[in-house]
Formats: sequence, structure tokens, C-alpha cells
Amino acid sequence: MTANRATIAMLLEDFHQSVLPSLADDLIRRDLSLGKPPRPKVGSTAKVIVGMRRSGKTFRLYQEILDLLAEGVPAHRICYLNFDDDRLRPYDDQLIGQVLETFYELHPQARQEGAYLFFDEMQDVDGWGVAARRILDTEKVALYLTGSSSRLLSEDVVTEFRGRSISYELLPYSFREYLRAHGAEPLSPAALRSKERASLLRNLLRRYLVEGGFPAAQGLDDLERAQLLQGYSQLTVARDVVERFGFSNASYVRGLARTAITSSGRDVSVSRLDNKGKERGYSPGRARIAEMLDAFEDAHLAYQVYDFSYSAQKIRLGGMKLYAADPGLYWASAPATDDGLAFSFETAVYLELRRRRKTGRLGDVAMLKLPSGKEVDFIEGDAVLGEASSLVQVRLDLGRESTKKREVSTLQEAMARFGARESAVVTLDEEETLETPEGVIRILPAWKWLLR
Repeated sequence: MTANRATIAMLLEDFHQSVLPSLADDLIRRDLSLGKPPRPKVGSTAKVIVGMRRSGKTFRLYQEILDLLAEGVPAHRICYLNFDDDRLRPYDDQLIGQVLETFYELHPQARQEGAYLFFDEMQDVDGWGVAARRILDTEKVALYLTGSSSRLLSEDVVTEFRGRSISYELLPYSFREYLRAHGAEPLSPAALRSKERASLLRNLLRRYLVEGGFPAAQGLDDLERAQLLQGYSQLTVARDVVERFGFSNASYVRGLARTAITSSGRDVSVSRLDNKGKERGYSPGRARIAEMLDAFEDAHLAYQVYDFSYSAQKIRLGGMKLYAADPGLYWASAPATDDGLAFSFETAVYLELRRRRKTGRLGDVAMLKLPSGKEVDFIEGDAVLGEASSLVQVRLDLGRESTKKREVSTLQEAMARFGARESAVVTLDEEETLETPEGVIRILPAWKWLLR
């Protein structure tokens, strides 16, 4: 056995002997469902979890492994390896094949019985797509992968792997998962009706808007958390944007990434970003800026939200909104003088809508510009068919009666346009149900809406 295979064998065995036993009682379960575990077979389809670095993809794999063990799958049929481990670098062209053969040398019965393979961050290994396809076509396996790039499953993925995978997006903790991590998750609808519990949830929501949902950021003081989350964004830019996409001006990309994160919930446009760069002495041009924004989204650092009615051809001509991958990530990057609670609040609502989205297609969570000039913060539906399944306004508080009337009238106009019979205004604390000629408008406190 070569030194490389000795390292692989050590990592494979250490996972079951050291890593997994320490997790059994302390793992915070994630709500992302990967569906029913597949039975290992030749010609199976891979399950792929994508999301920003450090958002919990590895632990979601651990959760799946623990569930398999609880269902009676013997440990010798389960293979886990994190390819981001520095002890595996530099990558050998045959690394993935070596991993599988080493596992079967250690557990030969797994080849006949069927193996569950969990390969973490395999995307940077040359030829990973070809190797994964070969494994699916020739081995009796159920294959799980993770990666920090959405292009694992999009137009840029190697041809050999297309059509052989199902993707699942994992974001940092939702508000419900945040409560679970802090031992405060309400376990029944009745718990939400308690005044004492409602007060606690309001306070915890304010903390969530500042701390965010990255697992390792929980329990840190403000300075530690800010440094950790800023480090996450810098690592993501370096590894998943500059290195992967080959952008030459790393300094400019880092600055643009910070602008994207701190613009969470705000209107931006490629032309304004271009002009701002020129004012400061350098801009790579609008086309290159657009490529960088796409790279941020691919790396799950910041998401782009366009107007519901834009066609693909017009998308670049208009404005957009950007949303950071986590409210805490925004808060850690925003200037200390910025009163950013409203933007963090809107970010949290967008991310929850993204978690709940049904189709997974680009643009299914959008903003809506109405003919009157009014705007709906979020609309879900099908722009091609002109159908809306959800209309959501976001306001930290409705405050004045004029503000309430404006938000209600905006939703009434949108409901009439799409024939929707219900819509929502998500606020920090307020709650009310309004009957209008167009339908029901529910004003809901965010802590309750986020837990629906």
C-alpha cells in the first residue's frame, strides 16, 4: 500500500472510530430533507448537497449516516471521506479511485452487499465527474456528495455527470434551527400561543438577526463572531471565486464581494457598480462585474433577485437586489455606523422563502414592480405563466397609519393583478388579519412567520 493509500485508510477508519461516535448525542439536526435513503445499486443517482462553506453540509452528511446506522445499516457498508482534508493534497489523478479501492480492501463485503459512499467537497479533484459517473455505472452504491459550487449541477458541470444527480441546497441555520441549537425550539403550536414563549421568541429573533445561522458562530461574542464570519467570506472569495473562476484582480473581487454582502436587501445594478469603481480609479467593466456577481451566487455568498416580469434577455438591463447568504454574515460585514436591522430582517425573510421554494428554478423568488410604481418585496410563482403563489411584504414595523395603508394597497394591487386571494406583511412584532375586496392580508410577526 502506498503512503497515499495509508493516509486514505487512516482517514476512513478514524471517521468511524473517532469522529462519528462523538457526534451521536450532540448533532443539531437540520431540516433539509434528502428524501428516502436509496438502496445501493448499479446505475443509481447521486444526491448532492450544495451551499456556502461552513454552512453545515458536512454535518448534514453525518446526520444521514447516523440515520442509516439507526435503521440497521452496518458501519462496514458506510464510507465517508472529506476531500478538503489537507492530508490528501496535492490531489492525485487517481485519488477517487484509490479511495474506493482502499475502502473495499478494508471492507470487502461492502462491494457485494452494497456501499453507501459519502464524499465531501470532491469538486476540486480533477476528473471528479468522470470518476463519479464510473462509480455509479459500475458499482453497487448509493452516492452522496457535497460541494460549495452550484455549478456541480449546472451548465458548467462535466458532461459525464449530467442527469445522474439530484441537488439540495443547504443554507446556514434557519430561525427554527437556530432555536433548536439554543435549546429553545417550540415543539407544538400551543407553545407559540404562550405570552411568555412569544416574548422569548421575539428576543431570540433579534439575536438571530445579528448572530445569524452559521453553526460555528453560535455562542461567540460580537468580536469573535465578526472575525469568524469575515474569515468565511474571505475564504469563499479566495477558494470558490478567485481560484475557481480565474479572476485576475483578487483585490477588486474581494472589495466587490464585501459590497455585495453589505448591500443585502438594497437595490443595486451592474452599471452603478461599474461607475462606482471608475470613480475610485478602476473597474473591470460591466460584463466582468456581472460574471463576478454570478460567481458569488455560484459560491452561495450572495444571491441575486430580479423583477418578476423580466425576461432572461432583459435581466442585465434592469436593477436587482442582492441578499447575503446569512443575516449574521451581513451584520458582521456592514459598517458599525449602519443601522442595519431592517436589512438583516429582510435578508432573513428572503432566505426563508428560498428554503421553502418549490421549483428550484432561477427567479422563482423575485421582487415585483407594479405598473403604479409600487413594489412588492417578494413574489413566488411562474413569470412565464403569469401565476403567483405567494406575495410577501417585509417591514420592520408598520409604525404610522400611512405606512400601513401603503403596504396594504400595494398588496391589494398585486393580488388583483394575479388573482391571489391571500398575501402577507411580515413585521417584527405586529399581528392583524385584514379582509379586503381582493382577499385576506395577514400581518404577521416574523418569529411566528418564520416558524410556520
